[in-house]
Amino acid sequence: MPKTQPLLTSFEAGLMLGKSSRTIQRMVDAGKLKPAQKLAGPNGAYLFARADIERLIPREEAASA
Repeated sequence: MPKTQPLLTSFEAGLMLGKSSRTIQRMVDAGKLKPAQKLAGPNGAYLFARADIERLIPREEAASA
């Protein structure tokens, strides 16, 4: 049985990257961040793979330096 990877909300992803959840939404809209899943409905939340967000942390820290 394959292990499922932990998913994060936009808020949680934003906390890890030092960004607001709205900025995370803008990153998705710009194609800079790909969600692992989108919940149903017109305002369905995006969910992100924790590993994908963790991979962005070094790049974000280097960009702000």
